Amino acid sequence: MAQDAVGLPSDYQFWMWKLSVWGQASTSETQQDTCRHLPQFQEFLRQMYEALKEMDSSTVIERFPTIGQLLAKACLNPFILAYDESQKILIWCLCCLINKEPQNSGESKLNSWIRLHLY
Repeated sequence: MAQDAVGLPSDYQFWMWKLSVWGQASTSETQQDTCRHLPQFQEFLRQMYEALKEMDSSTVIERFPTIGQLLAKACLNPFILAYDESQKILIWCLCCLINKEPQNSGESKLNSWIRLHLY
């Protein structure tokens, strides 16, 4: 989880906001903004993956309680999904969230949602 995870909390809030803005409009400006920021978003996802793969699912949810929302918004954005690299990193992140032995209904629902979108 090294140094890359240090800046994630502030970046996380920025990208959560950006994904919300992008999800609310489907104008050419939104498309251009998404495409303009895509390399930085992909780098954020790579850093997120590096952090997630070092944590168990409980720690992930504790540290990033809205991670499911962030990844879901990214999965629903056609401009992000148009790029294979984005798809690949999103899948890696989603796989880190799967709990092999869910302890509650929230974890079970998250597992179901991830499986539905992966397969």
